[in-house]
Amino acid sequence: MPIKVRCKECSTVMAVPDKAAGRAVKCKSCGGRVPVPNPAARKAKASRSAQGAAGSEAAKSRPAKKRPVKKRRPRPAAEPSFDDFGDSDDLFGGLDLGRAEHADQRVCPGCASPVDEDDIECPKCGVNIETGALSEKQRVRIARKGPPPEEFYSKALPNAWKFLMNHKSWAVKTGLNWGISVAMVILAAFVLNWYIDGRIRELVDTAEGPVEITDSYVLIKPTDNGDILYDGVKYGTGSTRLDANKQLILPPPRIAAMTSPPAIFWTFIFVIFTLGCGGWAWTLADKIVHLTMSGEKKIKRFAGDMFGNMTKGFTTIFWPIVLMYPVIWIPVAMHFSGVGDVACIATFATLMLIPYMVFLAPAMVHMSQPYTYRAWLINWMAKDWVNTLVPSMYVSVLFFFLVLMIPLGIAIGIAVGWNQFTDFYTNQIELPALNAMFGYTAEDADSSWMFAFTRMPLLFTVAALTCTTLGMLLAFPSILMMRVFGLFGLYFKPDLSLCAEQTPLAPAGFGPRFLAIQVDLIISAGIGLACYLGSGYAAGLVGHLYNSPQIAAIARWVIFGGALAGILGFYFSRWESGAGRATLGKWTFGMIVLRDNNEPMDTNLALKRAAASLISVLSLGMTFIMCAFHPEHRAVHDTLTKTKVVWRGDENL
Repeated sequence: MPIKVRCKECSTVMAVPDKAAGRAVKCKSCGGRVPVPNPAARKAKASRSAQGAAGSEAAKSRPAKKRPVKKRRPRPAAEPSFDDFGDSDDLFGGLDLGRAEHADQRVCPGCASPVDEDDIECPKCGVNIETGALSEKQRVRIARKGPPPEEFYSKALPNAWKFLMNHKSWAVKTGLNWGISVAMVILAAFVLNWYIDGRIRELVDTAEGPVEITDSYVLIKPTDNGDILYDGVKYGTGSTRLDANKQLILPPPRIAAMTSPPAIFWTFIFVIFTLGCGGWAWTLADKIVHLTMSGEKKIKRFAGDMFGNMTKGFTTIFWPIVLMYPVIWIPVAMHFSGVGDVACIATFATLMLIPYMVFLAPAMVHMSQPYTYRAWLINWMAKDWVNTLVPSMYVSVLFFFLVLMIPLGIAIGIAVGWNQFTDFYTNQIELPALNAMFGYTAEDADSSWMFAFTRMPLLFTVAALTCTTLGMLLAFPSILMMRVFGLFGLYFKPDLSLCAEQTPLAPAGFGPRFLAIQVDLIISAGIGLACYLGSGYAAGLVGHLYNSPQIAAIARWVIFGGALAGILGFYFSRWESGAGRATLGKWTFGMIVLRDNNEPMDTNLALKRAAASLISVLSLGMTFIMCAFHPEHRAVHDTLTKTKVVWRGDENL
């Protein structure tokens, strides 16, 4: 009668022949050793136990008799054998333990996973089924320490779509942000156009007397016959503003209108909201790329303040300019060579688009790292682009058709047909709407009151509705592409020359220092423009005080030079000797300035270093280029002041 046994390892129940009683068999599922009980032995043991119990009762009635106890040597247990089973029809009949395994299922020798008969390599661990060793392809794959790159093309879009569906609220926020920002940009552009045209007509129409107005200058030369009226000011032969030749040269009407306070204000509004639109996109993309490469699934703790992220908007404009620095001067040279303005603008726009069409994917990955300077250098971007040629082109094509094509087409259409666009809005939208609400006519177009209280609100409303709708349609594919950029960095990180850390106090090279100078030059240019405009007003007061145009001209350049040197000296010396130990440009790319003994500079030394850096300006940058060949990357002004520019370390980022 068969005996039922249960395997303790896998709980499989088996029926074994009674010949196996008291032995052990091999489990048919897991191959483990399963002991088989012997029912006959149990009965005999139970009978002996009963007899022993009866004998013990009888022994209690007799006096105890001590007998010597003999210790028996234990007999070794016999190994179980199935030879006694013979030709039994049972499952375990004639079972050979040495060859008892499942012959119908192949397993990987590396990870013991089931594999198919046709598999040469294990699909799970990549081990060769026959040899048990990794192939060269699998060794390279494991050495990359990341997901297999060939999976990027099949998983990028599905993963990005799933991410987009989980972040629809961020797409809505992005669309609203872009819609309002672009509406404000359009409003500022229309106000500027209306104000400048009106101001030019006012200057020309109100001029009285012999005033020579050209596109380059306005010449006022009073005569003895009477006074001249221009811009509300009378100029007679005794005017203190006339030079030695009894004449006065003023800026042309267009320049005068563009530099007036209202024009400056609306230009500021135009720039701020342009930066806000691009800054939001760049900041959000940086966040999504970073969390994707970190393995996170949701956006957390992201500052969605539009104004707080406007500083990132400078990256949108200056990144392509700095990246294409060696060739960005081509349209400038074309302009001075007599080439038409349309060709120069088209060349400049093409050079600005190249980084977004070619290098955007690797650049976005670099921008998400603690050190971003390599994203600004064409040599590093070209190297990364070559190393990831196929995926970079794949991402670029996706970016063009999903994101860039629509706004680029709209921008080109508006630029080509600007007059038709403004005529359509004025005649087909603005005039009928305002006429129905306020009785507005075309004669009211020049009225400041009507423009401020009717035309501007209507324009903003129409622009906000239109741009928000377009922004929503553009925001969803943009969020999707931001995720694709992050997946690009995740799959091809070993092929990108990322800089996630720097040795603290290690010398900074020529490339990062060159980028820092570009940022400081932009700041210096803004300071210089403010000083130039301020010196003009100050020089006018000096000329009026001494009643001498010659003194006024000299005073303007003296005031301009002194103010510029003082403010720039304060900027460089105070910032490099302060708590940050770096100018804004150096701090942006993670560098600081220290003494040779790694101590911070004091204000006097920082001021001397700023003065010594003028050598680089006078030598047209030749003394600065020397830091590319110096073993510690020091320029001449570093050596003269015994200072150095080093990386500040990851702990301060």
